[in-house]
Amino acid sequence: MFGPQAAPAAVIARLSRRDRWPEVLPRLSDLTAEGVAAAADFQALSPELRAHVLALALQGVAGVVPLDPAAASATGFVDVERGGLITWSSDVHRVAVLAGADLDDHRVAGRLCFSGPSDRHGGALHLLLARETVEPTDLVAAADFFARADRPSWAMVCLVSAADAAPTPTAAASFAAAAANIAAFEGDFSEAERVMRNFTPSDTKVLIRDSAPARALRQALVETNTVAARATVLARLEEPGITASAAGQALAVYALANIIDGDPTSWEGFFRAFSAAPSPAHPAFVAIVRTIGAPNTAFEPHLDPPVTDGRGWSQLAECMSSLLDAFRDMRLEYSAPAVLGARAGNRLVRTVAATWVSVTLAHNHHWSMLDTELKVAMDTTSIVPAPLMRLNAEALFALLEAFRGERAAARERLDRIRSEPALRRAYRLRLVLDSVDVMIEGPQGNYEHALALLSTREPDILDLTVGPCGPVEIFDFVDYALLLQQHEEAVARVEQAREILRPHHSERAAFVLAACEAAIAARNTLTPAEDLLARAQTLPFVYECARLRLVYAERLRRLSRTAEARRQLLRVEVEFKTVQAGAWMDRVHSELRACQRGAVMHVADLTEQESRIAELAAGGLSNKEIGTRLHLSPRTVGGHLYKVFPKLGITTRAQLRDALVTANLHDTTEG
Repeated sequence: MFGPQAAPAAVIARLSRRDRWPEVLPRLSDLTAEGVAAAADFQALSPELRAHVLALALQGVAGVVPLDPAAASATGFVDVERGGLITWSSDVHRVAVLAGADLDDHRVAGRLCFSGPSDRHGGALHLLLARETVEPTDLVAAADFFARADRPSWAMVCLVSAADAAPTPTAAASFAAAAANIAAFEGDFSEAERVMRNFTPSDTKVLIRDSAPARALRQALVETNTVAARATVLARLEEPGITASAAGQALAVYALANIIDGDPTSWEGFFRAFSAAPSPAHPAFVAIVRTIGAPNTAFEPHLDPPVTDGRGWSQLAECMSSLLDAFRDMRLEYSAPAVLGARAGNRLVRTVAATWVSVTLAHNHHWSMLDTELKVAMDTTSIVPAPLMRLNAEALFALLEAFRGERAAARERLDRIRSEPALRRAYRLRLVLDSVDVMIEGPQGNYEHALALLSTREPDILDLTVGPCGPVEIFDFVDYALLLQQHEEAVARVEQAREILRPHHSERAAFVLAACEAAIAARNTLTPAEDLLARAQTLPFVYECARLRLVYAERLRRLSRTAEARRQLLRVEVEFKTVQAGAWMDRVHSELRACQRGAVMHVADLTEQESRIAELAAGGLSNKEIGTRLHLSPRTVGGHLYKVFPKLGITTRAQLRDALVTANLHDTTEG
């Protein structure tokens, strides 16, 4: 009710004790000494200034009502910044205004807010709290205003009171359903159910019909039954005479259900419902249709300005439109959903935004941002009862821990999530949990376990394009299959993924497929890997490049090109640290140790004369200079070097220095 401001402690106590929205409006007796003084200053203002300042407090949006900047600043309650933006001097000042305003203040403020002739709209809430009689029409008008002004709880007060005072059971049911819908779109399902339970004796048919969005939201979020949710809203959309606003509420729930279960085929039903909905449609739905792609049947979208009766469902629709736009191409940089989630006072919108923004952040390896966003998701799902969203946040936390190499924490979290009954309705969430398992087991050498998880599920277009791991799991499959000598299986998986991804252009997926082919070809030639790694210097795929470079370095070592392998591994180490991929450090360090052992073994094969010649050549001396120093002919020096190169596993003079340095480093470490 108070927006970002903190309510007085006494107000919170009343809310906890009685659980009724009207009881949370601040009273003068609730205020601290500072608040009482501020309320006295407010009451000392002229009636016109009091009304203007109260209008700002009621709306919660600075600068909505016309107010002279000089007069506003003179009140001491608000500050006028450059550009005319009006902000509150402090939380205390705003709460003091709400507590200190009288009925006349509310009536004048109502005229300012509503821009209409009736002063009963502005005084509706004040009269209601004073337990005075208010006409239902005035209450409904006040509810509409408060809903638009980001004050859903006050809108609910007015609608419930309108239902109490309604002349017919049908009107009472309609008002109560509207209040329940507002509560549900704020994520407050207990309040929505309480309202519906209290008005069940009214026109039950109307109550059930008009409260379809609230019931469908509960089915989708609390009961994790998206099929039932879609059926509920479709029944509402098929009702004759449905308004554009009511259709908007239903479509918002339909879109949310589609995002929750991730079934691409469910959008066809959304397109049909959108096409049949009355005009004008909310622009967010038009954007959703254009983002997903319309079905083959042509239709003209409704492009007229929307008519909305509340911010809850419209903000939810805008949030999902932004999310789908970000998902479409899975861009590496975007901010719209995160910004919307932070801006919205609506806790349901914050929950939805944080949940799916987290997926995109994991997909693009923005791990620090993911950590922050997941904490928001966990906080909001502790308030909004959405079991699958909470499990999704937990699963991404486990993926983050596994990626960073925190295997014990990831395994503990993974086992806890898998014990949750809600997983039975969550196919895509189970895929994420598989990915966590693969990230835990694969990097520490349990290749058979990781490959079994990857090979026993079919490649999925959504998992490959917008899943938290994305296409890089194709490379995981190829890497582990090659390590287990399953060359044909690796080739077959790449071809299968290429066919699935063919209609969906993605530079990242194309790079991963090329890396897979380079890894497969490395048995016979390293040229494809070298060419791709050279090209990758201009691409943003640091993690994918590091995975290929690790395979390339391992192949170099097996070819006894240990000095080159060591250089590549040191680069891989830096790249994995850049993206916080601690899971792979054990494998990198194991390869570095193998390079050191190989270099020492090769150096031990050199004769004393070959060692002296190799050291001088590594220092940059020519064959003639070495011969002069050792009293040998240049031809003899060249013959010795001809024998040295294969013993050290190198092919050029330039590699001598690295090979000998590697051996010396090992000796130093051993010492």
